[in-house]
Amino acid sequence: MSSAHAGTPMSHAAPATETYQLGHHPTVVARHARRTAETAAAFFLPFLKPGMRLLDVGCGPGSITSGFAQRVAPGETIGIDPSAEVIATAKALVRATTARNLSFEVGSIYEPRFAAGTFDAVFTHQVLQHLRHPVDALRQLRALLVPGGVLGVRVVDWGSAIFYPESDGMRRCLAVQFDLARRNGGEPNAGRHLRRWLGEAGFGEMRITTSTESDADADATRDRAEMFAERVLRSSLADRALECGIATRSDLEGIAAAWRAWGRDPDAFFCFSHTEVVAWKR
Repeated sequence: MSSAHAGTPMSHAAPATETYQLGHHPTVVARHARRTAETAAAFFLPFLKPGMRLLDVGCGPGSITSGFAQRVAPGETIGIDPSAEVIATAKALVRATTARNLSFEVGSIYEPRFAAGTFDAVFTHQVLQHLRHPVDALRQLRALLVPGGVLGVRVVDWGSAIFYPESDGMRRCLAVQFDLARRNGGEPNAGRHLRRWLGEAGFGEMRITTSTESDADADATRDRAEMFAERVLRSSLADRALECGIATRSDLEGIAAAWRAWGRDPDAFFCFSHTEVVAWKR
């Protein structure tokens, strides 16, 4: 496996300004910290081996990255994220786990500081849906890989979301989410675009799978409902919706109430899909 480290920086695409529409409110970060390599990257784990050097791009609070570090040890695992705030949270995880092969730093998917061809594996989870230039980002990730290196990508397709019973408030929530995403230059239906994006970025050999995320019991639906209610009221999504005039405070309160009412319904059900791709640099 490659043991090269950062040297001469690779050539960069033009910098891009992105907006992560949920922001990093504590309720958002806490939800993301529940993710693990086993729950969010099971499709990618079989391709990891001890000694690999791995980069997790858009690592958030680092809970997935930590699992990768265990898989590739003694190889180095690095997590990068553009948010200094969330990287501080991730660094606290390192101190708690005392993993010597794991580190976190602030970094951009468009302008990674690392030299080309210095990682055996690169991973990114739920990032591409937020980007104005996902193909440019994927080209950067491909350049970071050694020949034969492997990329793992997972991203949601919000157009696949279904729920029962029907709720105008929940439909309104999804409409606001789609509107804001597209105003920010993102693509909420990113999952269905992955194959094309990766092909345009230069990847040929790919393994494409899907997985579903669903809530079908009382605890899960109440938890999902509370998560969305809090996001609608307190995250950056709420601030941006008000700023753009997409919704009023009263609208947002009504949406949150609709989610909570749905979460208490004994027949409540929610499901949506993720697209997962493993691709190789040949």
